Amino acid sequence: MKHVAIIGHGRDKFGPESARVACHVIADIFRDHGPHNLVLVSGRSPRGGVDVWAEDMAEILGLRTDIKAPKTMSWSGPGGYRDRNLDIAQTADVVHVIVVDTYPDGYEGQRFKICYHCKTTDHVKSGACWTAKQAKKLGKEIVQHIIKQGGANG
Repeated sequence: MKHVAIIGHGRDKFGPESARVACHVIADIFRDHGPHNLVLVSGRSPRGGVDVWAEDMAEILGLRTDIKAPKTMSWSGPGGYRDRNLDIAQTADVVHVIVVDTYPDGYEGQRFKICYHCKTTDHVKSGACWTAKQAKKLGKEIVQHIIKQGGANG
């Protein structure tokens, strides 16, 4: 069994069209990995979005899951996001990161000019990128999917 992490932005970073495209990307990942030969590894983000969409789709398809929900809503400390993200990095054989290139219209959260985890401006900053960086240090395969806001993906 291949442990496939699908992680990325919370719901608030997606517009309607980019959310639809993200769900298609998730379906493609399941198909490409052979859905009955994988275990979905996910972080069950309390913000919804990629993690939860992947989990919902896995449930509908009857796939195995290994959900790494945070036990506390803080970065540090036992059971926080840092521990959860390290657990994802250690468990996954391959990590798929699904992010958007720009903030959606009307986004009111904190904005960053650069994804300081990746040192790039080609996508909006995401904690998923930190997780992928940790997985890469462990020799894991990383696949990044950058979705254009508005869904104009090629």
